[in-house]
Amino acid sequence: MRRSALLLMLLACRHGGDDDEDEKPAPAAVTCMPAVATTIEDTIEVTGVIAPPPKLDAIVSSPIAGRVAQVAIEEGDRVAAGQLLAVIEDPALPAGSLEAKAAVESAKAQKLAADQEVARQERLVSSGIGARKDLDDAKAKQAAAAAELAASQARSGLAGAQLARREIRAPRAGVVLHLQRKVGETVDGTAATPIAEVADISVLELHAQVPPAQLAPLHDGMTATVHVIGIPDALAGTVVRVAPAVDTVTMLGLVRVALGTSDNVKVGTAATGEIAIAKRPGLRVPASALRRSLVGEDEVVVCAGSAASVRKVTVGNRGEQGVELKDGVKPGESVVVDHVLGLQDGQVLEQKK
Repeated sequence: MRRSALLLMLLACRHGGDDDEDEKPAPAAVTCMPAVATTIEDTIEVTGVIAPPPKLDAIVSSPIAGRVAQVAIEEGDRVAAGQLLAVIEDPALPAGSLEAKAAVESAKAQKLAADQEVARQERLVSSGIGARKDLDDAKAKQAAAAAELAASQARSGLAGAQLARREIRAPRAGVVLHLQRKVGETVDGTAATPIAEVADISVLELHAQVPPAQLAPLHDGMTATVHVIGIPDALAGTVVRVAPAVDTVTMLGLVRVALGTSDNVKVGTAATGEIAIAKRPGLRVPASALRRSLVGEDEVVVCAGSAASVRKVTVGNRGEQGVELKDGVKPGESVVVDHVLGLQDGQVLEQKK
């Protein structure tokens, strides 16, 4: 009995020793790359929409109230400066113009009669049979007729200008971005009822609303990288205007970033810009080298000879070129850039060929 118990204990110890050997991780085939000392750009990220510059964008509205009688454009049309966009119908305008023209003709007839009366009175006075008082009265009537003619012509000109204002024309050359009114709809003669938006889209910008903390370090001339939804490649940009004040309601300020190209970029598309505010030396590794520990900390696996060395790191700037490591890794040290999950500290590593 005693011999049997001893035999069982020996077998159990041997079995436990085999498990310890089996638990040792096998060598891992990995790819190691050195951490690169490089120049790190500190950036501020802004989000907004693509829009034309304010100077090249016009919201066209009617200066008179009425009904839209004609629309001569469609969205996407290219228009020249002064080209007809729409016609507003107001029955009172043609009638007013005709009335003003009739008043001019009447004033002309009165002026002609007054001129003739003055000439007649001058002949009578020169012949000695006319009274000087009659001549003076005729000249007074002549002056009044002349004044009435001038006033009638002014009213006629104003009526003609009002009639011409029915025709809504493009204030600049560009593309019709939006058409807000159709035939039969009414306008009230203010900017509250616009007809169309016309803009020059040869130059486009990213318009972003930014909080004061991010607005403070920004200034005109800074370089930026813009990512536009639907455009696979990043676009170069330049900050062209930073708002001198923030809105008192939203507490946001406008930042405008001019795009290096407007090819295939649509107005109104959402976009994100990364504005470079400073440059400094730093250490960068590929983003694939980074992993999270069980307690949620950032870490990398350093290739320490042929063994893995798990290091806790502090991450700085992230970008398309990689991740900045502020500590934990020294320049020249290599890190595992593939299959980092599951690697243990001290595990044997085999460099892939």
